[in-house]
Amino acid sequence: MFRGQIIIDAFRLRSVNSLVPFNLDVYKYQATDFLKSARIQEEDFSLDILDVAYYTGRTICTYTLTNQELYFDIISSLLSHLNFVDLNNNNLTLSESRYKRLRDFSKSTRIGEMAQGINTYFVTKRLGFPYFIDYDLAKEKTNLGFESHGKSPDFVILNSTLTKVGLYESKGNMNGNATNDLLSAFIQINDVYSPPCIDCKTPVSLRFQNNNDHSNKKIRKIRKSSINYAFVETDCSTRKENIPLKKLHYASWFYLVGDFSRVQAILEENNVPQINENDTFYELDNTTDKKNPIYWVKQPLRLENNSFLNGSGIFFFLLGHLRSRENFKIGIYKKIIDSLVNEVDEGFQLPEENIAYLKKYPDGTLLYFKEDKL
Repeated sequence: MFRGQIIIDAFRLRSVNSLVPFNLDVYKYQATDFLKSARIQEEDFSLDILDVAYYTGRTICTYTLTNQELYFDIISSLLSHLNFVDLNNNNLTLSESRYKRLRDFSKSTRIGEMAQGINTYFVTKRLGFPYFIDYDLAKEKTNLGFESHGKSPDFVILNSTLTKVGLYESKGNMNGNATNDLLSAFIQINDVYSPPCIDCKTPVSLRFQNNNDHSNKKIRKIRKSSINYAFVETDCSTRKENIPLKKLHYASWFYLVGDFSRVQAILEENNVPQINENDTFYELDNTTDKKNPIYWVKQPLRLENNSFLNGSGIFFFLLGHLRSRENFKIGIYKKIIDSLVNEVDEGFQLPEENIAYLKKYPDGTLLYFKEDKL
């Protein structure tokens, strides 16, 4: 039996059809001592389980681009994450029983990976920095001259107009101290001494809550996880090398869908090959969004070189009960591909029109999700 089918049959997402949004508290801190007394509570941040899966996958892919053999590890990791969230709670909480069963090293790994996915979605959507690149990859593959005294931050980020470059470090904990996390994250960011001017510094900490309160069994507290962050801007006049950063960002998407040839082209040649009319990997759709053509990844679940899934394999693994090609697709706006191929030095304006079942993400990547009728 194909080993992916074993995973699919063993793991069914319990309530993912409904895609009920989760709410998180949001607190903005002043980047001095990150005092709790000086923080400002902002509007709740909402996302659903598919957003969690998608951005957790995207962030993991940023630092596995040169290792195709890790592709199945991402699938395994995401399956574990999705079973970790309490799907019966409108506020984002984690399953306490599942958390307790994890070994100590697994707890920190699972918490950190999921926090990184959620925090990154927040940075892209709320803060307006849709492009994120692994720091070490940006250091190696661009001429921006990144150097650090100590432990480097997680990501280099690029804003929607391709005019501002920032550094972003993600932290996550279960019932921990957000102030300590933010201080630690800010130190990592400040340890980067070159280039001399970065447009923004963004430490973010996700403080998870579990779905039970055993301190008082008679009074059940309403628990709610929170995103805690600071956003420190600097006025930089130096022009940034933004096109290579933009390409490196989309390399993680190509990796996610199994298009390793384009990942390799970006990493080795700083080049994104055009998608041809009769491409075997993508198909052009002019009808879903009539004003903005979309490239959908074709039907996955077939092996490439007997080793790796082709196409949007990860998400079909995660959503194994969605057998219909018409009900779940992963894609990207044609405008994005054209801008990468032609090295257009401008950002992407996400179309505002709502289209049924179409989930749009700030970088112009897409998920089409329609509930199956069981």
